[in-house]
Parts: sequence; structure tokens; C-alpha cells
Amino acid sequence: MKISVFIPIFNEQQVLERDIELIVYVLNKLPEEYEIFVIDDASTDNSAIIGEKISKSDKRIIHLRYEIGPTRRENLAQSFQNATGEIIVFMDIDLATNLANVPNLIEEITKGYDIVTGSRYLPESRTNRRMFRLVISKLYNVFIRCYFKTRIQDHECGFKAFKRDVILTLVAEMGYDKTLRRGVFWDTELLVRALRNGYRIKEIPITWSDPGTSALSFRREIRTLPYIFKFKRRLKRAQSLKNRA
Repeated sequence: MKISVFIPIFNEQQVLERDIELIVYVLNKLPEEYEIFVIDDASTDNSAIIGEKISKSDKRIIHLRYEIGPTRRENLAQSFQNATGEIIVFMDIDLATNLANVPNLIEEITKGYDIVTGSRYLPESRTNRRMFRLVISKLYNVFIRCYFKTRIQDHECGFKAFKRDVILTLVAEMGYDKTLRRGVFWDTELLVRALRNGYRIKEIPITWSDPGTSALSFRREIRTLPYIFKFKRRLKRAQSLKNRA
């Protein structure tokens, strides 16, 4: 069994080398072989230089640089085709999710689940989050559960594992949003499509700490609403065509 770990980055020169070392330390304790892809989403600082340096020091680490971005997930999704592992994992470089949760993520995939995702809102989870972002996040998840009729507690968490064929199928179905209007809704759309395709999804409790700084912006993320409504209409049309067939 081999694991392909993907780490999306944008202007992370301050933490990149340190956090990749921490990820390598944890992965070295697992019985599975692994590779790490550092996905540079068009950083404008020295992240590219550091990424190249890291990849030259360890053949298991591959630095992939994109010149168009930041895309907020689109470049990451296209990078999955480079994986040689049977299991694909991605996590955010801020390491908000405690790396002690990585073995559980992998274990649930080996048990037969197609997708395993961390959840900050399960009773067993331990989280530390600023009140404003907590309220916004919970309201968003309630809205998504009602609007798309899912039972998922956390649609946003950037800590996931997939069977390789499953994520490649979903990425192909989702396509590349050249308008970049999908934004952070990418994670939610992925899970909604997975449910519609009948994939087995498991949410696992995690330990999560607010990183303090965040690439999320309420004003910017609210602009994804037209995309969300359009996506719902596309799903309805697809279901209607399926019922007629």
C-alpha cells in the first residue's frame, strides 16, 4: 500500500520547510510507503525556491509549481493525476488538524470507505476556534445540509483521504473552473457529488486548532453563492434527465 500526500500552498515561505519536516516525521512512522506533493498555487514569495530545495533533499517529495493562481483548489485537483499511491490524502499546510489524526484517516480507507474526511463538529472532536468563524462555519454547514440534503457535519475541512480511482473520477466530473468562482466551495461540491454517486464517506473526529491567520475572507467567500445556486440547478437538471431516461 502506498500513500500520496498532497499539500497545497500559497505564500507559505515562513512555515513551509518546518511543516513539511513535521509531516515527514509522522509519515515515517506509518507502515505504508509514501510520497509527498507540494502544490504551489502560484505563490509570489519564496515558496517556490524553498519547495525546490525540499524536493532535491528528499526524492519522496515532489514540488509542483503553477503559474496561474491562486485557484483555491483547482490546481490541487488537477495534480492528483500524478499520484502513484492507492490512497490520496490532502491536508492544508497550516496543520490546523493535528497530525496525530493521520493514521486514523488512512485506517478508515483501508477498512473500505471511499472517502474519509475530518470533522470538527463530531462530539468526539476537540477544537479551538474564534467565535466569529465558528458561527459562520456552523451556519454554512446547516445551510449546505438543508440545501443539498446531506448528513455531513463538516463540509469544509481540508483534511481528507480518498481511494485513488474515486478522487480521479470525481475531479474529472467536477472539471476545472477557469472562472475561479467555485473557490472554497470545491470541498463541499466534491462531497455532494460523492454522495450522489453512491460513494461511502466516513467523517472522523479530529483535534483542530485555529491557526490564527486564514486565507479565508468572508466578503470573498460570499461571492461563491451564485456558483452554489447554479450548481444546484445543474444537479436538478441532471436528475431530471436521468429520471426521463
